[in-house]
Amino acid sequence: MKLHNTPPATATLTTLRALGLLSDQEVAVVNDFGNPDSRFYDTLDLAETLHLHIKVDNTDVLPINAFFKAGAELDHQKSGFVKYRFPGAINAIFSHIKVSQEELLETEATRRPRPFLDHIGIDLRAETPVVRAAFDALPKVALEEHLPHASQGGPDKPVYCCHVEVAEKHWLYPPDEDGHPGIPLEFAYGALKVNPDKSGCDLRPADPNKVDPATIPTCCGTTGSQADTKLGAGTSTYYRPSDLGRFGEIGRSNPLVGGAFFDYYGKVMVDDRLTKREKSLIALAVAHALKCPYCIDSLTNGCLDLGLSEAEMMEAVHVAAAIAAGVTLVHSTQLLGHVDARNAGTH
Repeated sequence: MKLHNTPPATATLTTLRALGLLSDQEVAVVNDFGNPDSRFYDTLDLAETLHLHIKVDNTDVLPINAFFKAGAELDHQKSGFVKYRFPGAINAIFSHIKVSQEELLETEATRRPRPFLDHIGIDLRAETPVVRAAFDALPKVALEEHLPHASQGGPDKPVYCCHVEVAEKHWLYPPDEDGHPGIPLEFAYGALKVNPDKSGCDLRPADPNKVDPATIPTCCGTTGSQADTKLGAGTSTYYRPSDLGRFGEIGRSNPLVGGAFFDYYGKVMVDDRLTKREKSLIALAVAHALKCPYCIDSLTNGCLDLGLSEAEMMEAVHVAAAIAAGVTLVHSTQLLGHVDARNAGTH
């Protein structure tokens, strides 16, 4: 791969910046990464792709029509996690599930505003001696550059994060600069494997210079993908939780029409006269009334992400159940009409 600020790569960064998904500072960091004087310029030459993992509030309302217009292709998708291949050998990953250790420590008061670039990933997929040597040299590079370092995986111990796995990872942590948090660098070695019906919990390690590892909870926040096991992934049923991740494919044969739907959906679900919380409860109630397991899965996790409680969600479901019962019962007036007509001898 040769990122090196090629026209297609520059166009991709321009698109993501214009859509408000990257800041000027984040684009500058990515561009600097591909400059000849970058410490990782040669390592980047060995990479298959570079990926930008962007944290957002809700992956269900991304401007995917603009993505397709910019030449992007959907790679794969799960509830709360979606990846697109953009021109210039840049992949953009968007998530609202927890993928980093810092997110396990977030509170409502400390939650970092979205969107932001969580990390830059250098995908060293080719398992060759040259690539292996470059990967193994990274801890020494970190030491020379005075960068905090963390590693994951190793022989016979792949790194599982969400529903994907690679053989090993090194993480390097550039310092904060001009009031902006340093953006972690992920160097992932080995072929990428997608496990649609499984979920891993190897979250991105926190910068060891900023967070004491002993303070980090051991739980994982991938609620959407964990649901696959709980809901019976791989069992004999028409409804498979892994199919939820394919929802973005509904527009693959007609991106214009599919994109129009997602644009419409995105406009409907934002704060307006009704808040996103209120709209999410309405949507959850409708999903139960129409008995859509995919919608129930996605919307339940979306409601939880918005801070809604189980009691609030169940109250909405009871409203839907009451209305559904009323809809059924009100039609009994037709039954009564027929009975009355028969009794009167007029039917």
